[in-house]
Amino acid sequence: MKKSLAFRTILNLMLVLLFVTSAGVGLAAPGPPGPPGPPKKSAELNVLNNPTVISPDVLSSGIVMTYTLIIENARSSPLVARDATFELPFNGDQKFISFSSANTRWTLIEPVTDTVRVKLGDVDIGERGTVTIKATFATNYEKPIFRQTIYLVWLNEFDYRRRGTNLTASVNLPTVGPITPTDPTTPTDPTKPTTPTATGPFAKVADPGVPNNNSQWYFPATGHTLHGEFLNYWLTRSTVTTPQAGLLTLGYPTSEEYLDNGRVIQYFERAVLEFWPENPSDYRVLLRSLGREVGQVEKPVTPGTPSTSDGSVFYSETGHWLDGRFVSTWQALGGLRQFGFPIGEAVIENNKLIQYTERNRFELDLSRPNQLVLLGLLGNESARAKGYL
Repeated sequence: MKKSLAFRTILNLMLVLLFVTSAGVGLAAPGPPGPPGPPKKSAELNVLNNPTVISPDVLSSGIVMTYTLIIENARSSPLVARDATFELPFNGDQKFISFSSANTRWTLIEPVTDTVRVKLGDVDIGERGTVTIKATFATNYEKPIFRQTIYLVWLNEFDYRRRGTNLTASVNLPTVGPITPTDPTTPTDPTKPTTPTATGPFAKVADPGVPNNNSQWYFPATGHTLHGEFLNYWLTRSTVTTPQAGLLTLGYPTSEEYLDNGRVIQYFERAVLEFWPENPSDYRVLLRSLGREVGQVEKPVTPGTPSTSDGSVFYSETGHWLDGRFVSTWQALGGLRQFGFPIGEAVIENNKLIQYTERNRFELDLSRPNQLVLLGLLGNESARAKGYL
């Protein structure tokens, strides 16, 4: 009898405990998960900054070019970079010539077809070495700026890492279109862009000695003038309502107006303006797509990443996100008409966040806090690559 009573007592206590637990009282619910563990350690294998990574500075079709690359596992690295390799994918029809390195453990992986691969092995903390590669430049590369990405791949304690570094160089392309002035006796319309001066469109002109007005401005900084509709565009095509709004989006003029393949154009530090008299009045002055000319159009990405919580905006027209750190500047300085859609994702190059749109390049210095977003000098880069500057 006593055993039966004790059994029933235990059974009743178990039922009460079950009820209390299901009702959510009396027992503490499981707490939130604890803080995430420390991030996994990784070696810090890098290609160091070197102004002569590619030589010569200006490439031309079929020329012999040299890559001089300094590779280091940083002294502050917590790990040895194990089983490391270096990869240099060629652009166009580049041809491999030779490889050398003072580090005898760093050896070329043969055969070389469209990619140079170098076995680095285990790279100790603080270890540094130089790789020299010779190749012929492509004969079928048609952009004024040569862009190439090299990769370092290595093994940490638990995973592989792959780090890309972008290289750039100017390309000496054949001049397209006349640079000589048109017939100086051709009459000009003061409301339209004028013809170039007899000294050539990129040569500085003398200060006319008259105050800047609604039809003409002179810029001593570059020694060039703005006229008519190009001047009006420079002054007004921005929501930043200052007389110098054009400095932010276009920069100073670096040429006079001249005919290029039958179209009147003018170069600026950050852009090239074209005059289309056949268009409606709001579209008679258009921007050349320098972002597509100088930058690299990338394959579209999916709209699922990144999260829009960072302010990024996805454009299905080109299949790319405009980085959230560039959105407000893109909108304030003219938006779609001024810059076009993004043509690639934002990338970090030497502590600088950059992103190409159809007509320009956005830049943000990440090495210091609270920096302003700047626009790339694509007009200068294009003109220099073509031998105009």
